[in-house]
Amino acid sequence: MSLQSKKKISAAPSWLGLTDDRSAFVFLPERAAIVQKIFDLAIGGMGSYAIANYLDEQKVPTFTQSLNWDHTTIDYMLRNRATYGEYQPKSFAGDHKKGIPSGPPISNYYPSVIDKATFDAAQIARQQNLAHRGRKGNDLANVFGGLCSCAYCGSEVIFHRIANVQVLVCEQVLNEGACSRSAWTYKDFETTVLAFLAHPALLECVGQERASLCDLVQEIQALSLDQDRRYSRRVNITVLLKQIVTGLNVHSAGKLTSPRHSSAQIRKDINGRFVEIQLRDGPVYRCISIG
Repeated sequence: MSLQSKKKISAAPSWLGLTDDRSAFVFLPERAAIVQKIFDLAIGGMGSYAIANYLDEQKVPTFTQSLNWDHTTIDYMLRNRATYGEYQPKSFAGDHKKGIPSGPPISNYYPSVIDKATFDAAQIARQQNLAHRGRKGNDLANVFGGLCSCAYCGSEVIFHRIANVQVLVCEQVLNEGACSRSAWTYKDFETTVLAFLAHPALLECVGQERASLCDLVQEIQALSLDQDRRYSRRVNITVLLKQIVTGLNVHSAGKLTSPRHSSAQIRKDINGRFVEIQLRDGPVYRCISIG
């Protein structure tokens, strides 16, 4: 006899309900879809603050009486193993108000709303998000987070501010390493890459990612027209980019002949700069700055 059938069920995760006799769980499809969306956003690189803001802007109803989503709710949900069906029995003896584990976790106790692979992917994305954006993780200034690498040394190309100018620059450069000492202003980089991905000719070349690319093109085209939903548009673009693009190999100094000394000034927007775009279904395209 299973643990679930031995006694009445006292509670259920917020995306599940209970039958009238409290003997079984009831799946709530609308709430389950919201949980799945939250995991998609997290895997796409969004922090809990950013996800909460996005859900509020989209007017997605909360699971409580609160009018707004709270980042702590999002964070707890992303860490909750009940999302893929696992239950951890707990003991509430003594002063342990939150309970302490009592025995091994039980698999397939709850109806799963996601699979274990999705849960694990979200944990990796959360750690990367904290490492690169800090605790709040709600800065959508860079929709390419985690995708850009330096063509000259292989290090990550990260979002940075130089004299109040937002740029993408090799991490080695910021760590005083001898790399190209060149940066690409973020505004020009975003305009260049998004314009390339939104070009009609690209749709004729892609295969299995065609549907996602169509969605991305729609979001890019609407970005400048729908100012009221600009935040959520940028969130959608960030998530879709992760589905379509596996990497952006950034040649911020064009065809570099030799690295500059680590004490040299960082130059911005050098003529001849380009980026190689690796699509998930195979092709690599060279994209030249249009700035």
